[in-house]
Formats: sequence, C-alpha cells, structure tokens
Amino acid sequence: MSWIPDSEREPTEATLPSPPENTNLDTVPEGAFHPAAIERAGELPVSEEFFPPWSGWDVAAVLGFTVATVFVFSMLALGVAHLMTSKRHVPVSELATNPLVVIGSQIVAYPVVIFFMIVVVRGKSREGFREAIRWNWPGQWAAGFVASGMAFALAVEFVSRYLPIPKSLPIDKYFSEVTGAYLMALFGVTLAPLLEELFFRGMLYPWVKRVAGTTAAVLLTATTFAFIHGAQLGYAWAPLLSIFVVGVAFTLVREYSGSVAASFLVHCGYNLTLFGLLWFGSDGFRHLEKVTN
Repeated sequence: MSWIPDSEREPTEATLPSPPENTNLDTVPEGAFHPAAIERAGELPVSEEFFPPWSGWDVAAVLGFTVATVFVFSMLALGVAHLMTSKRHVPVSELATNPLVVIGSQIVAYPVVIFFMIVVVRGKSREGFREAIRWNWPGQWAAGFVASGMAFALAVEFVSRYLPIPKSLPIDKYFSEVTGAYLMALFGVTLAPLLEELFFRGMLYPWVKRVAGTTAAVLLTATTFAFIHGAQLGYAWAPLLSIFVVGVAFTLVREYSGSVAASFLVHCGYNLTLFGLLWFGSDGFRHLEKVTN
C-alpha cells in the first residue's frame, strides 16, 4: 500500500541494503542495529522470515494474563458492588451480570493487559512497541479505513437478516438499562477493539503465519476471535459465523495493509455502526425489544 512510508514498511530480505565491502565493522557502535554487525555476531538476518520475534509461549502468556487480570478485576468489582447494594439485598448472581460491573471491570483491566503486552513485546524485539507490532498508522487513509468498517458492518447486518439469529442473546442484558448500554457502546468502539487488534492481529496472527503460513493464520485468528465472543452470543452458530467472517476481514486488512492500526480503524468503524443502528432502532437504548422482536 502506497500510504505506508518506506521507513515504516515491514522489512524483507530483498529490500535490505548490503553493507559495502569495505565496511569497517569495528566502527559500528556496540548494540547498533546494523545488518553487518548482526551477521558478524552470528545472529539471524533481519527479515520477514523471522518476524515476529516473540514465540507461541509469549502469545500464550499474554492470553493467560488477560484471562487472569479480567477475572481479578471482575471479582473486585463484584465485591465493591455487593458492598454498595448490601442494604438492598441484591443477589450476587444479578450483580455478576450487571453491565456496570462487567464492563466497568474490563475498562480497568484492559489498560493493564496492554501494558503487559508492551512489556512482553519490548522484551523480545529490538524495535519499539509500535514498530514491532506493525502498528503503522495509515495517516490520510485513516478515515477511509473507518468508512470501510462502517460499510462492511451494513453489509454484514443486511446478510444477517437471512440467517437464523436468535431473538435473544446473552449480550442483550448489557443493554437492559441506558447507562450500561452507553458504557458498553463506549467500550466497544475504543478499548475493546484496541486490545483485540493488538493481540489477534498484532501478536497472534504474525506468529501463526510464521509457523503455519498465511491461510492457516487467517483462519485460526478468525476462529479464536469468534470464540472469545461465543459467550456473549450464546454459542449460536449463526452469529458466530458472522463474527468469524468479520474476523477474516479484519485479518485480511492487516495482511494486505501491513498495518494493525488499519484493522483497528476498520474494527472501530464496524462496531460504531452496529451500536449506532442499535441506538436508533431502540430509541436511545431505551427499548431494545424494538430491535430484537
């Protein structure tokens, strides 16, 4: 894609300059990022073949840390909510599904997870986090990616009308009251797509691609992306199929643009459109039954 500056493009062996024959390696500063110095030290040449520098264990560590962190903050939020509602004798089971508790805990947990991800990536790469993760902000093309996500959401929504989508899904409970619905919408167009893109398209996808190839990486990334949304969708096959297709599209954007920021912007545009349609169709999240019935 022409909008990515040459300095930010993913390196390939074909584009690496060969060091001059008279290069004096003794003059290369210690620790400098110089292909000749790296080869002199017996390390692998810098190329896409050896990207990413992290391993499957690193990906698993981030995933495990995410699950643990969300669980801990969810328990803390549940405990605080229980204390605040103790005089009203609200059942713990009801609090556990309250959107303010569930989404609120994730809003606090996700920045912690992103920080841990930065630490892991920086520990494995000579580059900064954004360069290592292939963030590559698309500049003047940013609005176009957002618009593409919005158009894609409309297309998916149209096709979904012909699929047996259940009238009621577990995610509907997050829109049972207005405050929770707005909180869910805000979370769904900011932190949620940011963390998901950094992990799925930034960490998981390039590692699987290196191990198993592009096709397998696209399919596996989309499958795991759909799976994490399974509980919200009641594991119904039709909405899961839609999420799988969406995951494939996001991953292809990452593959062909060379930019995680691009897939993030498409993701934001996609979610923004879905929440916007829901907002208009339910009179500002006040009557969700108008949309589901």
